[in-house]
Formats: sequence, structure tokens, C-alpha cells
Amino acid sequence: MTSDGIRPQPPVPPDPPADVAVEAPSQPPSSPSPGWRRKPKKPLWPAVALVMLVVAGWVGVKAYRSLTAAPPGEDGEDAILNLARLPVKVQIAQKGPIQGWVFDEGSVWPVRRRLLNFQASGDITYVAKLNGVELREGDFVARGQLLAEIDARRQEASIDTAAADIQVSETQLSQSRASFLQSQASLERAQSDLALAETELRRYENLFVQGAVSESDRDSYINRVDQAAAALKTAEQDVRSAEDGIRSAEATVNASVARLNESAVDLEDTQLVSPIDGVVAYINIREGEYWSTQYLNTASPQDLIESAPIVVVDPTSFEVELELQAGDADDIAAGQRAYVVLEEDVSQAQAAGIGSQDLLDIAKQRGSGGRVFAVSPSQTPGSRGTEITIRDLDRVRNLKVGGRVYVWVEVASDRNAVVLPIGAVVTRGQASHIFVVNEADGTVQQRRVTPGIEGLAGVEILSGVEPGDLVVTEGQNRLVDGTPVEIVSRN
Repeated sequence: MTSDGIRPQPPVPPDPPADVAVEAPSQPPSSPSPGWRRKPKKPLWPAVALVMLVVAGWVGVKAYRSLTAAPPGEDGEDAILNLARLPVKVQIAQKGPIQGWVFDEGSVWPVRRRLLNFQASGDITYVAKLNGVELREGDFVARGQLLAEIDARRQEASIDTAAADIQVSETQLSQSRASFLQSQASLERAQSDLALAETELRRYENLFVQGAVSESDRDSYINRVDQAAAALKTAEQDVRSAEDGIRSAEATVNASVARLNESAVDLEDTQLVSPIDGVVAYINIREGEYWSTQYLNTASPQDLIESAPIVVVDPTSFEVELELQAGDADDIAAGQRAYVVLEEDVSQAQAAGIGSQDLLDIAKQRGSGGRVFAVSPSQTPGSRGTEITIRDLDRVRNLKVGGRVYVWVEVASDRNAVVLPIGAVVTRGQASHIFVVNEADGTVQQRRVTPGIEGLAGVEILSGVEPGDLVVTEGQNRLVDGTPVEIVSRN
């Protein structure tokens, strides 16, 4: 402290140079010393980023130099051309057989099938039994065999009534014929009486002229002739009446017979009789149940056979019915070859994703070969499709009534065609093209082609390709005429 009472202050240090950093003494952050300031550290990421950028540039330069460096024997343009070549797969165009196919689904039906249906309603009173067992699917039945019957008491009563009416009518007819005979005899007597009266009158006329008899005697014979003529007219009328009676009685008999026949038909409507020798394919009734004619469902063939009382089929011949759209049906004609296979025989293979050609091979191995039997000239009202029928199937053991099948119909074939894979043909606009490799310079030539028969895996080329041409089969979608290519696979 000085003599004047003032405490001496510590000396103030001089300011450090601008390029020298002075580290402040460590003090708690909550109580910084006046006049002292902490300087923050500089971040390091700008320097790291700069180093990475330099390294990346160096790597890029090395890569560019290695890519652009021409191998021994090549100049720079050839090297660049090799780098620009597009990889393709090719196949040599060859001649071989090809078939065009139309594929669809169909249903199996017997050629001879009979849907037996009651034409009357009532309780089912009888179902045939074979060896003591009620009729069931798979049973063989004979032509004319009674298979089922519903309550027919009303129809039987009608038959009895019609039969009684016939007896009454036949009795009336017999009486009419007897009356006719009597009238015929009366007519003959009247004719004879008239002839006799006329003869007597002529004799008395002569006697009267001679004066042998009186006028009153002559007049009496004139009266006799008039009476005989009247009796003849009455007899003729009786004959005509008797003839009308016969015709009326005959009509009554005919009407009674017609009623009897109608009643017999009504009785037949209560019975199911097999019209063929065959096998019961479906039976949808049981003895004691009630049947109504409204139970029959005609919405579809499948509904029909599943609702009909009994379906009898001939197990020796089947046909397949399918419906094709107009575009496919135009190529179908009677006699074309077809292959049919049950849906379940190829379902597993189809689920595995195998190709159409493999499915057709399965159909040839496991299915049945046949021929197109008929092509309907009309279209179905609902779907506007055309119905096709396949018959002459060589194997029917595995076919089932109403079963779903796959059908292949061969609509065209060529045993000596230039065939390429379907994927080799590129459609651009309205034209079809392929690409042919020129091995001399490694480029492709775009050619316009005319396709022919399209098979399941290949297509016939009518023009634009020659056997031996090296055709691009994969990778052609990126090509144009003159594109350099590299063949990576050759078939």
C-alpha cells in the first residue's frame, strides 16, 4: 500500500503476438476470470474429405487408363468397339417339322347318354335293386329294365277309366251296327213293296182303260204306290241315321282308346326305364323321397346330370365338348387331330411351371388321341363361342363323365419348315423382324421376315431367313441394324 492509501495493482502483461496462441489458465467454466477467453479447436473433417477426394481421383485415373489401354495387336478403335459389343445368344436356323395348336378346356361326355327324368311329381315308391342292394353308380343295367317308379295310382286309375270307356263305346258301336242292319233290311222291303205297288198299278191302269175295273179301284193302287214310296224314304232315312250312329260310336271308341294311350303315357312318365345297355353314371334319388319336376336344373350340362334322377351311359364311347372363341374356332375343321388329357393328370406339372410343349407331351403320353368330329355352324348366345366335338378317342379308361380335360387340336403342320424360337422374332409396328449375326465383322443385320405357323415353342419363317443363318434368340431387344455384338451362347 502506498503512502496515499492506494493498494498497488499487479502489472498488466503485454499483448502477445498475433501468431502466438496463449493458453488461458484452467478455471471452472462457471467463474471465468475477467480478461481471459478460451479459443475453440478447429474441426478435422475438411482435411479428411480432401484426402478422400484425392484418392478417388487417383483411382479413377488408373481405371480409365486400364480400360482404354489396347491389348497387344489392337489399336484404340478396336478396343473401344470391343467394349461396346452387346452380349447375345444365337441359334443356327434349321429346317424341321412344326405344328400349330389350339388349346382350351373341355368336358367329357359319353356319345350315348340318357338322362332319365320323371315327367310327373310324387313319392318315389320303387328303386331297382341288384343282388339285394339298391341301385348305385357303376351298376350295369339292361335295355328295358325298370329302374325307378313314383306313386302312379292316379295314372293307373285313368287307365282303368279309359279301358271302361272303350268297352262302353264298343258296345254302342255294336248296337249302331245292328241298327244299321235292321235299317238296311227295312229299306230293302220298302224298295220291294214300292216295286210291287207300281206293278199292280200298271196292271190296274190297263184294266181301267179296258173298262174292266172302276176308277176307285185304280185310285186305291195309286194310293198304295204313294204309301210304298213314303215307306222307302223312311227306310232310307233310317239307314242314314244308322250309318251316322256307327260313325259316332266309332269316334267314341277312338276317343276312349286315345284316352287310354294318354293314360299309359302318363303312367310311363312315372317310371324310369333304361333305353340302352349301359352303366349308371349318376343316381340322385332314393326310395321314399319326394320328386318334383321342378327339381331338374338345366342351367348347364353339369347341373343337368347332377340333378337328373338317373343318368345311364354307354361306357365304350366318349366325346369331348369344348367351346372356342371365334378367332380360334376359325382354324378348326372336322378330321383334325386332337389330344385330350384329364386336368388332374397335368395339374402338378402345370403348377411346377413347365412349358406348353411339355404339357402337350404329357397329354400324348397319358391322355387320348382323337379327331375333331363336329364344328357347330352357330355361336352360343351367351359367350358367343363355337362348340367343338372331339370323338374317336383311342383310350377311354381314364375318362370320366363330366370330367374336366385339357384339349390340344392340331390346326396346321409343316414337316420341312424353317423354324425359330418364338422369342427370336421382334415385332416393331406392324412388321416382324429378326437379327442375323455377321461373324466376319461381329455385327447384326436386321431383316424383315414373314411368320407362318406358330407352334408351342417355335414359329415358322416363310421368308427372310435361310437355313444356316446365325439368328439372335436373346438380347435382340436392344439391337438395331449394324449393332456390334458378342456371342455368349450358341445353339
